[in-house]
Amino acid sequence: MLKSLPKLLLAGICLLSVRAVAAEKYDSTVAFTLSVGSDTLNPEKVRQLEEVRVHGFSPDRFMVGLKVQRIDSALLSAYQFQTLADFLQYQSPVAFKSYGSGQLASIAFRGTSASHTAVLWNGININSPTVGQTDFSTIPLLGFDKMAIQYGSAASCVGTDAVGGSLLLHSEPDWKQHGLNFTAGIQYGSFDNYNGRVGLRFVRNTQKGIQLSGKTLLYGSRFNNHFKETERSNGKQTYPMEPSETRQMGLVQDLYLKQKNGDYVSFHLWLTDNNLTIQPDVIQFLERTQTSASRFLLNYQWGNTNFKTAFVRDIIDYGKADFLTPSHSQTDRYIARAEHELLFKKTFVPGQTNLKIGGEFVHYVALVDGYSINAIEENRGDAFVLLRQTFSSRLTASINLRQALSSKYKVPFTPSFGFEYLVISKTDKKLKWSGNIARSYRLPTLNERYWAVLGNPDIRPENGFNKELGLNLEQNLSEKLSGNLGVNAYHNLIDDWTYWNPDKGYRVENLQQVLAKGAEFSLGIKYQHGHLSSGLTSQYAYNHTSQQRVYDAYAVDIVGKQLIYVPLHTLTNNAFVRWKNWFLNVQGLYYSERYITFDHSGRPFPPYFLLNTLLSTSLKLGKVQGQVNLQANNLTDTVYPSVKKNAMPGRNFNIGLVLNF
Repeated sequence: MLKSLPKLLLAGICLLSVRAVAAEKYDSTVAFTLSVGSDTLNPEKVRQLEEVRVHGFSPDRFMVGLKVQRIDSALLSAYQFQTLADFLQYQSPVAFKSYGSGQLASIAFRGTSASHTAVLWNGININSPTVGQTDFSTIPLLGFDKMAIQYGSAASCVGTDAVGGSLLLHSEPDWKQHGLNFTAGIQYGSFDNYNGRVGLRFVRNTQKGIQLSGKTLLYGSRFNNHFKETERSNGKQTYPMEPSETRQMGLVQDLYLKQKNGDYVSFHLWLTDNNLTIQPDVIQFLERTQTSASRFLLNYQWGNTNFKTAFVRDIIDYGKADFLTPSHSQTDRYIARAEHELLFKKTFVPGQTNLKIGGEFVHYVALVDGYSINAIEENRGDAFVLLRQTFSSRLTASINLRQALSSKYKVPFTPSFGFEYLVISKTDKKLKWSGNIARSYRLPTLNERYWAVLGNPDIRPENGFNKELGLNLEQNLSEKLSGNLGVNAYHNLIDDWTYWNPDKGYRVENLQQVLAKGAEFSLGIKYQHGHLSSGLTSQYAYNHTSQQRVYDAYAVDIVGKQLIYVPLHTLTNNAFVRWKNWFLNVQGLYYSERYITFDHSGRPFPPYFLLNTLLSTSLKLGKVQGQVNLQANNLTDTVYPSVKKNAMPGRNFNIGLVLNF
């Protein structure tokens, strides 16, 4: 795929060369603050922090009442060689399903399935149209600059797939780093696995006040997985170690041009290529899956008007043995998006009103060998109105409306309402009460509709209704110590849940109704004194997901039982200590048992606990700055299976070096 980069670039530039009409100036600045030590709740010091300008589509501004977890950019940098799957499962109480080391990894928000999570890259949903999800093992943290994790239904803000939650990935320039910066890094680990990257960043100011910024990054990795063992046992059950190899490579290109008044144009390119081989040394059992994605995005921002055009191509090739005639799948998406934001102060109601209106159009073209017809073309669209009302410093509310359109379906209307109220607002203590009710939807994937024999052209869109309440307490315990405590409870009822029914030869059908309910608890403590800082974050989730209605006479015994591969209890812990240039982070992860049959008749996957640690230090040699990371994974050498009932890797180590010139 990367060999065809010049042709793809030319096609993308031709496609994205459109013009937008400028509108009146609007300051869409959003302020974010980093809470450290005793400054957490000090409003005077918060106002002194520099504001971060968020460009383009920032849906989290209108997700009032929903739980949104923003990941610190310093943490992304510390784990920059990891994939999104490896990183997220220790940072949030969401469940992951992995098929093996370097293989497919999918996410489950709040007891839902992988296809109930929207993944947005700079405002564009990058879930595969064929399978309706994203393989998180193919997304490195290097592909973006900022990330937020949103829990609960957000279809009114995001669109399809955001039933259980969504991930918001952003590219953002660093206007402070003037001049030219070159970076190179390499990591080597156990089992003969390694990662590498080279990149270039620049920022330049012209005499006319125009700022130019860019980032070029080329990365690659190879997981040879040369395990010393052929099987692992936990004393009760033995799991084989499946031989596999994974090769990944990608290119990220971001370009920004910003005028003095804040208007800007940006171009984003992200190419990925992932090659997975199972049983590489035994030709009769060999399986190979090659996936690639080409993502082009051109973004225009004039005043309060934003316009995006994008092209996304997803390719999947799957074959066995010699891989001479693999099954081929290619889907292309042509995307156009426009939105306009209005600001009103003290008009109809006290306070400030932010109103965003917009729409999106997507044209699909699919060529898939396994489909019952040769070529598929389809049009989809969205129209939305997002309203955020700040009544006072204590009370904020939002009302969001979205109507999706499809040339094949009648899509449910998806409104939402959310509020946030500061019950206690003091310099050293804040207690926030929040709530949200929202409709959600998920359009059927192309595989669910067109796959030969197993597909179902009459499959219906999913329709959900989510309710949740939350309390969050932040308090300065002393001048050096601060803490926060949060709890969120949710009830998510989903009609027409899509299900590949094994009782009917895995033909897809609507499962009638599924209820996902539960609660999440979070605890955070931070201490800072001089060069020393430390902290602990702990997140626990109780997720109960079960079928509520019977879809056939044979399913009576599974009503009310936990769905497969969904742990009832999930716990993550992170403890860190930072002293001068040294950083130590210890991570813990616990999953309760997971059932692998709907009627719970089979032996479930056992519960397990994983422990990781990272030691990092920065160094400086003249004009060269560097960072050395030493990481140890699965320190307890826990034996636990993948979804395919193969053993996951035991204790292993990685060492990495990053240099900046």
